Amino acid sequence: MAFLTHPALRCPLDAMPLVLEDGSLICESGHRYDIGKQGYANLLSVQHKRSLNPGDSKDMVSARQSFLSAGFYEPIAKSVMRSVSQAAKSQAAKSPVTILDAGCGEGYYLHYLTEHHRDPLNIIGFDISKWAVQRAARRCHGTWMVASNKNIPLADSSVDIVLDMFGFPDYASFERILAPGGRLIRVTPAPQHLIELRRLIYPQVHQMPNADTYPSSLHTLSSEQLAFNVELEHQSLKDLLLMTPHMFKTSMQGQSNLERIDHLTVTVDVVIDTLVCTEN
Repeated sequence: MAFLTHPALRCPLDAMPLVLEDGSLICESGHRYDIGKQGYANLLSVQHKRSLNPGDSKDMVSARQSFLSAGFYEPIAKSVMRSVSQAAKSQAAKSPVTILDAGCGEGYYLHYLTEHHRDPLNIIGFDISKWAVQRAARRCHGTWMVASNKNIPLADSSVDIVLDMFGFPDYASFERILAPGGRLIRVTPAPQHLIELRRLIYPQVHQMPNADTYPSSLHTLSSEQLAFNVELEHQSLKDLLLMTPHMFKTSMQGQSNLERIDHLTVTVDVVIDTLVCTEN
């Protein structure tokens, strides 16, 4: 897929505009960022890297793509698309609107929007994992980047809609890049999310963390709880575990319990919040 150079792109080192020249993004200061053959730019500055290859590994990305491509989370994608459609209507003067997936993974949700949303969208996706962004860039045209929530390489007030899908939000960064009246759409786990899997892998199941407290500049327009069941065979269960943070907390006994399961009915339980940015 071809890399689309969005005019809001900014250098992660000095925040100067980036332009495409001879297959690279360049700012006036001379900082240069090559475009990978898959169609993405690596704009993750060294100070925001905690390891040589931060974020999800190749295996985790592959598991997520297999699981999501099977359609198990399509009800979430449909609900997010409705929220995006409502948000786009609020930005009627702009066509197409710019939507950013902060922590896009392998691009499932943005790809779903490009396939099913009625109106065109300017899509931007970034993730801290280069393996995830490489796969996302192969799925559909867009502006794909390796980057961090702590230092989003986009201009102030340049994004109409931000998606945060099970991510680790940086509200100050989101507020900075959101246009006046821009929307933040967040999907977070509710108390019963993956409860059957958690009972299988943990000796004791703990309560899910309390919902985030949003800054006063982000006003909640709607909050919807979405719950449904999925029937998972053994390989899909393994993919689900590998794509979640639970993988890092699972004991040898928990993994052994999972290996003995041929299939399992799992509850998906999430909250979808839509917020509007009231200050810029």
